Amino acid sequence: MEVSGVEVKGGKGKPPLLAPFLHPVKATVKVKRIALVYNPYGGKKRAQKLAETIVLPLLRAADIEVEVHTTSHAGHEAEYARTLDLRGFDALVGMGGDGTISSLLSGFLSRSDAGGTALGFIPAGTGNTYVREVLGQKAAGGCESAVRAAVSVIIAGHTRRVDAFRCEMRGEDRTSPLVRHALNTVMLGFGPDANAVAERRRWLGPMRYSVSIKTEIMKLPFRKSTPCTMKLDGEATDMDLFLIALQNNKHTGIKHRIAPKALLDDGKVDVLFTSKPVRSILKAAKLDAMISSGGAHIHSPIVSYKTASCVEIETQGAPQRIMLDGDIVGFTPLKLEVLPLAFSLFTPENPAPT
Repeated sequence: MEVSGVEVKGGKGKPPLLAPFLHPVKATVKVKRIALVYNPYGGKKRAQKLAETIVLPLLRAADIEVEVHTTSHAGHEAEYARTLDLRGFDALVGMGGDGTISSLLSGFLSRSDAGGTALGFIPAGTGNTYVREVLGQKAAGGCESAVRAAVSVIIAGHTRRVDAFRCEMRGEDRTSPLVRHALNTVMLGFGPDANAVAERRRWLGPMRYSVSIKTEIMKLPFRKSTPCTMKLDGEATDMDLFLIALQNNKHTGIKHRIAPKALLDDGKVDVLFTSKPVRSILKAAKLDAMISSGGAHIHSPIVSYKTASCVEIETQGAPQRIMLDGDIVGFTPLKLEVLPLAFSLFTPENPAPT
């Protein structure tokens, strides 16, 4: 099996680092006016301090006018992105974690005039895949160096068209239809289950994810199987659901390089899955270690790695959790469609390989 022309079965070492984009800079914007949306209590309440001490001073020093909009409830970012009058604005910027980015993106892509304004993201949450992928920095969200780097990228004005995912699923009541957009990742199975546990351990900060993964691995011998059918561009595969990762980028969070061949602008979703449940604690721990240390898991015989433009997943029995850009937002069944080059994103001119 091949991904982007690279054989992923039979090798042993971790895949080489790869730049996040296939295409060069599309345009350079002279940024004069931006709308900034953020949760002042995000990132353990650090977002407000970062805005006041770093973000706003840097932008204003660059003679950029900033209109600030703070959020007060879940989904408020999407409301702003959907309803703000963006005429005369060069950028809509979200500051926060992956959830903020995802919510802002969903609202923005529902607009009829979304094509005229570029999006920018500033990391200020407890977890930021964007930092790791686009900026090439390993720092956790809220780290001052990462925040400064993100602001500098916006000031420089280099933009690329990047892909997004349109996801149809069931809402929290497990019956109502729900449509959301994603920039980073959509996961089913073990990932969302571990994330649900991690959310009850927010006091641990970013390390809650790795701790919860390890504790859930210890429960694998007792984990129940869920039969499911996954269609990739119409081709069906029947399996017992253990882990399905649908990736636009390489990473989940800062540490886990789960799809090392993924590109943000190739018009494809990278699909990783295990066709059989993993019951062995040792095997699961080894896979987790390979993902964390660079991506050698793609050579494992129990991992399949494919690409597609459309993914459909149906599960038997109770609807299963769907995690979208780090948050559990819905339940199966799922239909994911890639929206190629869906929006303009501020990026470094020459991003570092990750």
